[in-house]
Amino acid sequence: MQIWFNDCLVEANSVGIASDGWPGGDGIFETIKTENSEVFELGRHMRRAIDAAAKTGIALPNEDLIRKAIIQVLAKEPHQVGRLRLMFANDSFVVAHFHYEEETPPAKLVTISNPSKATAVSLKTYPYKHRLDLLATAKEQGFDEIICFNSDGEISEGAVSNFIFRIDGKWITSPLSSGVLPGVQRAIVIERCGVGVKAISRSDMARADAAFVISSLKIAISVSEIDGRVLKIDKDCAALEADIRAKTIKHSVG
Repeated sequence: MQIWFNDCLVEANSVGIASDGWPGGDGIFETIKTENSEVFELGRHMRRAIDAAAKTGIALPNEDLIRKAIIQVLAKEPHQVGRLRLMFANDSFVVAHFHYEEETPPAKLVTISNPSKATAVSLKTYPYKHRLDLLATAKEQGFDEIICFNSDGEISEGAVSNFIFRIDGKWITSPLSSGVLPGVQRAIVIERCGVGVKAISRSDMARADAAFVISSLKIAISVSEIDGRVLKIDKDCAALEADIRAKTIKHSVG
């Protein structure tokens, strides 16, 4: 597999990059969906990366180099639907593009009972193993994502996703103060699709009659059940999903 490493294309194994595309050490990253070499919401992802870089003291490459790296990696490793990963550290800049298998809705969710197993994440940083292990735990149990709670009993987020719940007829998502990563897709549904922001307790969740899993890769996937409790997937859900997908924009990088 060819990747971009610092200033040129190389074979991943020639620079010690693991088969899953993660470099060693610590850094920040962005994972972005692609379709036919068009990239979803690159500007928003880069604004989040710039913010994370400022907070971690990482110097990002200039914009022209980042765009050049993305264009060349997409050309060398094309996928009809892909997962583009940008990784930044003080000693490396890595871009990799993988095939992404669209997840088939609806999703089944399970809650995590011990908040200490899901520490809050405010920045997209690697190593990312802890979050991926949480997701693997959910999938081993036959679920698609895991709902995490903070120490105050409020819903924070999933292993690799945010959530939207319909409670008392209103669509809401958890605030950043509940320990939520400032997700790009979360920002889109709030700013463009009218989803409200409110702390969500376990008792609130018990009143939810519909829900979505959202992320930069999933975009929006309806939820069929939480801990075995069946949720609705109705016309209102279909309308919101269509609105979210229509307002998540992809564009050419070149």
